[in-house]
Amino acid sequence: MLLIIKDLESKINYLEDLLGKVSSEILANVFYERISLEELWSRSEADIVAIRKAAEEIRDMMLTLKPERASSIRRAFKEFMQPVNSFIELFKKLPEQYYGNSKQAIDHLRGAIAESQGFINLAKEIAKNPSDGIFEILKLKEVYEAKEYISRVSIPEAVYARLEHLKRNMEALKPRISSLEQAAQELVRQMDKLQEEISKFQRSQ
Repeated sequence: MLLIIKDLESKINYLEDLLGKVSSEILANVFYERISLEELWSRSEADIVAIRKAAEEIRDMMLTLKPERASSIRRAFKEFMQPVNSFIELFKKLPEQYYGNSKQAIDHLRGAIAESQGFINLAKEIAKNPSDGIFEILKLKEVYEAKEYISRVSIPEAVYARLEHLKRNMEALKPRISSLEQAAQELVRQMDKLQEEISKFQRSQ
C-alpha cells in the first residue's frame, strides 16, 4: 500500500476521533449552550483548529490521489468547512459581542458534524480507489525514493569490514567450486564407463 494512502487513512481516523470527541463532550452537553463564547472557545479551540487542519490535509491528499474528482473534493470540503469557519468567526466579533450566548456557536458545530460525513465518505472512497495512473506514478516515486535512501545509508565500519571479508572469501571459493564441478563431471564419466563394462561382462556370461 502506498504511504500516502496509509497517511490518508490515518488522517481520516484522526478526524473521526476529533469529531466524535466534539459530539460527545460538547454537543451532547447542554452546559455548553449556557456558557459564554469566551469559555466555549477556550474549551474547544484546540479541537476545532485540529479538525480544520486535518480536513485540509485530507483534501490535499485526495486531490493528489484523484485529481479528476477535484470539483467534488473541493465542494465536499467547502460544505464541511463552512459551519466550522462560521463557528470560528463568532469569536472574531467586536469585544462587546464576544460574551454573547453560545447557542448559535453550538448550532454551527452541529452543522459541521452533519456535513463532515459526506467529506469523510468521499475520502474513504478515494483511499480505496485512487486514480490508476496516479497510483502507478506514486508507486514508482516511492520505489525511487527508497532506492535513493538505501544508497545514502552509511554502513558501520565493523560491518563493512565483515562484508568485505565475506566478499573475498566468496571470490576465493569460486575456483574451488569450479574444480569440484569438473571433478564431479569426471566422476560421472568414469561411473558411466564402469557401468558399461559391467554390462558387457554380464552379457558375455
